[in-house]
Amino acid sequence: MIRRFIFTICLSILLGSCNRYHSEKAESLYLNGLDMEERHMPDSAVTLYHEALKQLGKSGNKELKGRIYNQIGDLLLKHNLYETAWDSYLQAREVSKNLDDKTNLSHAYRGMGKFYFLYKDRDSALAYFEKPLLFFEKIQSREEQSSVYNNLSSAYKQKNDLATALKYNAKALDLTEDQIKRLRNYAVRGQLFAMQMQYDSALLYLEEASRSEEKSVKASAYFKLAELPKEAGVNDSLKYLYLQEAYRLSDSIENKAISHQIDQQEHRRITLNIEEENRQRLILSIVVCIAIVLLLSIGVFALYRKHLKRRSEQMFAQKWEHQKARTQENENRELQIIEIIRKAGERCGKDFKTSDDYASLYKKITDEKISLSYDEQKKFQTIILKAFDTYLQHLSNIVPLSDNDAFLCALLQLGFSTKECAACRGISSETIRSQRTRIKKRIPKNFLEGGLAIVILGEENATKR
Repeated sequence: MIRRFIFTICLSILLGSCNRYHSEKAESLYLNGLDMEERHMPDSAVTLYHEALKQLGKSGNKELKGRIYNQIGDLLLKHNLYETAWDSYLQAREVSKNLDDKTNLSHAYRGMGKFYFLYKDRDSALAYFEKPLLFFEKIQSREEQSSVYNNLSSAYKQKNDLATALKYNAKALDLTEDQIKRLRNYAVRGQLFAMQMQYDSALLYLEEASRSEEKSVKASAYFKLAELPKEAGVNDSLKYLYLQEAYRLSDSIENKAISHQIDQQEHRRITLNIEEENRQRLILSIVVCIAIVLLLSIGVFALYRKHLKRRSEQMFAQKWEHQKARTQENENRELQIIEIIRKAGERCGKDFKTSDDYASLYKKITDEKISLSYDEQKKFQTIILKAFDTYLQHLSNIVPLSDNDAFLCALLQLGFSTKECAACRGISSETIRSQRTRIKKRIPKNFLEGGLAIVILGEENATKR
């Protein structure tokens, strides 16, 4: 009895030590992954995160597991790998739902809401963004609570419920202690006030946001300042300065999106996991076969191995055929979408060229003695965006576009040159070229290979390296 008790205690201590070792190892790998993200090496970060999950196993530290799955989801979502990100958020939700601290569970629901938000399913996005409110008091992280309100503010802004959006934005500001996040919230708040025509407040918050150390926040603030009307005290010269600074910052932000590398890394990881599972299955089969050989005969063992090999080959052949068919189906669907976009652009361009507005605009931008005023630029931008609304709706489902990006795409459909586009916008030709390059980088790889860049940007820009 005493020996059994001592053995149980020793075994418990040994298991506890092993669990502690693996948990500490996983924490170290997780921190290294965060460091890789900061150094803009997302493919290495993903590898480290999955290594950390392996260390934790099936019964490891659930709080750390939830954090890692959420971090993977955020990283994949940032690099446009939406479906894989969704799977990570599902895993985070499963391991976190029974924890007392609901921080990770809230993060997972927000990630799932962002998934729908990016697919422009506003109702589903809002439903997931609201789920953390059901257990809000159990979220122990103030920054996570602030992020919940941030996402709700964005969702209600998209639904044009500005009062509710402002309410949640104020709550997020009350909770956050992160300076960069605070200034990002100021930029959103300034835009919301501008949409309500409260220009003094809008100007105040946007100027605060323009002091951010984060270039993307600063550029966004300058773009929004340039959109303020004269009633806010922003004259044409000031608008021009804001736009110049915004484009300068935008051009200086390096594109770190290397989604294809992460996708390849994920593919290698899945392949290695399958190979590992196959090795384990093979070892199990060998053990079973040896037992059968010992009990029955070498002949039965040989027949079993032959049958097992044939079945594996058939399964592999079926999966390969299914994958080929699915790939072909996706390619055909993407080509159909590109053709729809092309026809919509041609139709909108053809209709607009018959209008008096086109004749007036073309005459002004081709006359070197005449330059468009800021009000004329905004007027023609509004008219053209409305005329090309059908084309731009189809295009925005594939490529995320700002209003200025959409305006440039419409001008290109009218056959305007880089110089003429610059005249319409009141900016330099070099800025137009930079904007076209940025638009091309946002086109998903599969649509880029299908020729979407040629459809929306023209042959010259699409083939430029």
